[in-house]
Amino acid sequence: MRSTFKLLFYLKKNAPNKDGQVPLMGRITIDGTIAQFSCKISINPSLWDTSSGRATGKSLEAQQTNAVVGNIRLRISKHY
Repeated sequence: MRSTFKLLFYLKKNAPNKDGQVPLMGRITIDGTIAQFSCKISINPSLWDTSSGRATGKSLEAQQTNAVVGNIRLRISKHY
């Protein structure tokens, strides 16, 4: 039987910090079963690209965020 696997990163825009940054969240879907988790980092919403699931630009914040997202994506894919 073939299973479906989907990994999505998104911003929790309804919970901004005092400095305007929002938490980065992750969602894993396997065969319709959803598990959500916090990535334990916050990002400026203007840097986030929803379609690619990554931060845009070459700023230090964008590079660090993309490194964390890439590491999480790699660990989850390896575990699956």
